[in-house]
Amino acid sequence: MKRLNKLLMYISSSTLLLPVTLLVACTPSKVVAKPINDDEFNKLIDSIKTENDLLKYADIRFKNPNGADTKKEEIIPSQLKSENISITFKGKYQGQISAVVTNVDVDRTNPFAVQNEATIFVQFRNLKTDATRSINFIIKGLNQKGNFDASGNRVVDDLAYFGGSDGYDQYAKKDQKQRFDYDNERYMTRLKRQFSDSSGSIDLKKYRGLNTKQEHIKKFDEQAKNSNFDTYYNAALKGFTLPVYGEDGNVKGLQINDGQEVGKGPSELDSLGRNEKAKTVGLARTLPNDMYKTAAIQTFQTNFTIYKDYEKEIEEAEDNIKLFESWDQDQIKSYISAQLTQLKLNYEDEVFQIDKQIAETQDDRTTILSGLREKRKKIEEEYQKDVAKISGLDKQGLKKWQEEEIEKYKEKKKEKTFQISESGTMWIMDYLNEDGGKSPTKFYFGTNSHVAKGIKDGMVSFSLTRINSDVKVGQTFGLNGHDSNFTKFTFSPINNNKLEDAVTAIFHATDFIKEDSSPVKLLQDDQKTKYSDAGIFADFAVVEVDFEKLLDTSKYSRSIWSSSNDISNTYEKEQDKLISKITNDYAKSGQKIKFVSDSLLEKENYEKFDRPLDFNPNKEEELKKYNDLDSLFIVGYPTAYKDFYLDRYEDEKQLKNKKYDFSLWINSEYKFYNKLINKEGSTSSFKDYETKKGNFFSYQIGYRSFIDKPGLTDAFITANKVGKKLYSLNDKKQEKTKRYFNYGLEIMPRFYAPAGGASGSSVRTKDNKLLATYHASNETARTGLAVAFRSNGYDYNNLFGNYKLGQYDLIYGGGKDQAEGKSYREVMNSMYKGKKSALFDKGFEQKDVPTEFQFKNDKEK
Repeated sequence: MKRLNKLLMYISSSTLLLPVTLLVACTPSKVVAKPINDDEFNKLIDSIKTENDLLKYADIRFKNPNGADTKKEEIIPSQLKSENISITFKGKYQGQISAVVTNVDVDRTNPFAVQNEATIFVQFRNLKTDATRSINFIIKGLNQKGNFDASGNRVVDDLAYFGGSDGYDQYAKKDQKQRFDYDNERYMTRLKRQFSDSSGSIDLKKYRGLNTKQEHIKKFDEQAKNSNFDTYYNAALKGFTLPVYGEDGNVKGLQINDGQEVGKGPSELDSLGRNEKAKTVGLARTLPNDMYKTAAIQTFQTNFTIYKDYEKEIEEAEDNIKLFESWDQDQIKSYISAQLTQLKLNYEDEVFQIDKQIAETQDDRTTILSGLREKRKKIEEEYQKDVAKISGLDKQGLKKWQEEEIEKYKEKKKEKTFQISESGTMWIMDYLNEDGGKSPTKFYFGTNSHVAKGIKDGMVSFSLTRINSDVKVGQTFGLNGHDSNFTKFTFSPINNNKLEDAVTAIFHATDFIKEDSSPVKLLQDDQKTKYSDAGIFADFAVVEVDFEKLLDTSKYSRSIWSSSNDISNTYEKEQDKLISKITNDYAKSGQKIKFVSDSLLEKENYEKFDRPLDFNPNKEEELKKYNDLDSLFIVGYPTAYKDFYLDRYEDEKQLKNKKYDFSLWINSEYKFYNKLINKEGSTSSFKDYETKKGNFFSYQIGYRSFIDKPGLTDAFITANKVGKKLYSLNDKKQEKTKRYFNYGLEIMPRFYAPAGGASGSSVRTKDNKLLATYHASNETARTGLAVAFRSNGYDYNNLFGNYKLGQYDLIYGGGKDQAEGKSYREVMNSMYKGKKSALFDKGFEQKDVPTEFQFKNDKEK
């Protein structure tokens, strides 16, 4: 990020110089250039870090594949060749330096992402001395119509995907399996281009280490049809977990994709008819209907602030030490070379900033200039020292270097200099009933485990921000910190008290499946050994906030904010009333949350959310059927950094601070933004059937495991980790950190892929019943993953050997595959035996579980 910020500063500086350049170019006097020596040549090339840097001295021209001159904006990155780019120096360097583009590189890690830039490699030559230098930089602003992705595929003209209007009509008449076949064939064609330029088969042994015989693949594919799963070959390319076979043809283990996640593309159907595809990741700061309002006033943006503990840096250094042990000499040299390159870039960035300050400082400010020059000298000395140190390292030296870095991080941790915050979304789930009819003081918030992980010893502060309950439906709001409709409550410890005594993660959904049902035990031998210490988890946690403790002013200070103004002095101070204010009077609400007991994997339940593709609102029968459908309602608080709805003029003030603010976000249509509240005398341009609904499941193919049910997936099969590494969580009982595979039934929502901070968003039905909690976004795929609270289990009929999706309920417990004590109810029973809560109004014992949440194991799907 540091590097990116400085690059942006370079571009800004170059932009300011452009008018001067143009002015010089318009001067009629002839410039007679003096031949340049190699020192000047090298200095010039060293100054070229970006396209804008080069444009100070040269013109860049582009040709299309047919050889005709064309504008940069019309260039398709994937079709750009080195011979299509010419660079001609001008001014004093005209005729003295030549430039040849030797290569063009486009990021193809995700073939579905729309590409607007390419990296070009250029060799410069001093025509007087014949000295040469080669550099590379990024050309930006290509493909400005956004019509082509990294594979060169056109990404507009929606109906062309279906073969025109008639083709779409035929597609709409297909059943879900037939639609999957249609979509999957096209998806796989694009995905294969990520691995090969040819249309031939990909070698699964080279790609995944899968040395599976054709007879076993054929057997798998036949079984897969009955289990509603894709073919072996397709699943392998998608990065799914797959079985490996013994000589007898039986499954001997499961192989997970141990590499990085395979790139995912969006569903064509999800955004059909929407012109601004990039905006189909959600609607900002708008509540189209009462259900979204209900969800919003029960949902909170939260921050857990701690002193930086350098855990990630220490973990990375420890991983490096293990990595170095396995490397040969060539790998060591390559690593050192990369480190030296990064070191040089960092040094050049820092020196550039100092030189810029020196150039901008007046000559008579001698003290300031002296300090800057001394600082520059120190940076240069440190750089030379680091270069000498890293250059001379061997394998043992690298290990020692990382060990020294770990000790430095530990010392920095003790210094308690820097603070960091874990930000996320939480929602009220429950509260504990108090004796004697007293108002509740202990509230329970649902969120992600990776958000609740931010609750650590020595917390500096804890905050809750929520929308006020008196907001209007249809209103579009500002960012949290700029709108009086939001209130922020911040708490900090005083007098040596600890926040974690009042704010506690009482439940993380880790290892909630019985050990004999754990998929980790079913891995192939080498992976079973590698991950012998790993468990499984669903990214869900419950946080207890004890407001009786938290509002004790002898232990914790508090401040209350609205529109970035401290309103603490004028706000409610009496405990019960303040708790009511903070929680939007949830205890007296007639719309308390419940949970869904039905299994989405059963056809009749899934069809309640299955939207029609050929719906005609002008036909009464079809309109009624559509209105009777249930839908998904999601509310979260991502960082405002990626809030593209803000207007550069009207929202100028908010734009300046959006990096540090948060934005309410829902899974709805971008067309509603700022358009739902009508001016007096006008009528709405939207029909009730449009605004009264939430949204539906995504048809995205890359994550889906159940081919007959868009929007549902088995996480261990399709997304066993988020990012490059397994999830890790500190186990306080065993005093060690444990790694976990992602596991369980998950939902992929349509029109919801917000930025960081939305983790923990709840997924609700129209009756305010909770289905899942959202934990990961894929902006390119324009969807994400949400952990379902309940799974009735799924039997693949030996497709994966002994592996089955387990039966469990993270709230009520009682699943036949569920480990004892691993549900919210059971944790509460151990903590508050004999007590009752809003959700468990009869108590926390097994006998108190409502009938609809008791599993009927003769009916497993």
